Amino acid sequence: MAETLIRSRATTQDRLVQAAREVLVRDGFQAFGVNAVAREAGCDKQLIYRYFGGLEGLVTALCVKESDTLAAALEAQVPPHPASDYAGLIENLVLAYLDALTANPIAQTLVLWELSEPSPVLVGFARARAKLLAGWIARRQGQLSAPDGVDGLAVNALMIALVHQIVLARRASQAGRTVSAQQDEAWARARAALSHIVRRALTT
Repeated sequence: MAETLIRSRATTQDRLVQAAREVLVRDGFQAFGVNAVAREAGCDKQLIYRYFGGLEGLVTALCVKESDTLAAALEAQVPPHPASDYAGLIENLVLAYLDALTANPIAQTLVLWELSEPSPVLVGFARARAKLLAGWIARRQGQLSAPDGVDGLAVNALMIALVHQIVLARRASQAGRTVSAQQDEAWARARAALSHIVRRALTT
């Protein structure tokens, strides 16, 4: 009996987290709330309070799930060339993160929410994202380091902020539209420019 209750609770929690994802992607964070999520999940909103302590707890659970999804997607990206210097390492990271974030609309929505309406609830997602990016570098860095006189951490943070801007701007420009060949070309140019910027910033 206890095992059945635990399984039922886990199923309901997963259902609510999935409903939260769908509401955010479809309607945006402005329409996000307890009632909207409960309606999407087809269950009583009191279950959100029972299992998550309220909307903030549900968002925290969603952020944990999306951090894991983003981390897996980032690890799955295979750099076109192994890094022979620190600039190449960060170039590989930036392009891999660009692709991982582009493929994850819910992570995009969370980043947009984080930038638009700073909230303690989203601090966990920002920290988890920073941790997974730092971990990616640490596992591949070896003896590579930023050139003397270059603040590698500051440059890396700026490159990640640029990725956010590029992805969110692309998302806004494509809202409700079919992607055209011209847009694909512009995207390829943006990727090339991003690589160039990283190289110039981290090469002396």
